[in-house]
Amino acid sequence: MPCTGAVSGGAWAWVVTGLGHLAITALLLGRPATPAAETGLLGAMRAHRMTRMGLSRDLLGLFRGFSVAMGLVLALHGAVCVLAAPALAALPAVVARNAAVSLTLLAIAVRAFPPPSVTLLVATACFGAALVGR
Repeated sequence: MPCTGAVSGGAWAWVVTGLGHLAITALLLGRPATPAAETGLLGAMRAHRMTRMGLSRDLLGLFRGFSVAMGLVLALHGAVCVLAAPALAALPAVVARNAAVSLTLLAIAVRAFPPPSVTLLVATACFGAALVGR
């Protein structure tokens, strides 16, 4: 299957993006907030609590939890796609879905967090090439 390599390339780009996200999150968790504005913002996030379904969490904890979850989901889904690339390449609907998800993540990254734009551009291009290569 000629597009297996492209599917695998897109999946590896997702793995790299997810692992990079986790690494940056870990680095940011370990460093002290130095500028007064950042310290004030983190304090405000800690002070604002939300209660849902009987659980009370502060906004900073939720933000960090969602950040870790995003990195894990992208890295692990990418890893599953790497392992299943030969089978996925034969399923154009799955490749199209991966391309659409990757394009959506790319649009969000370009707007909100530019560094992952490079790896998400690679993933989108790979999944797109896999669709065209069929």
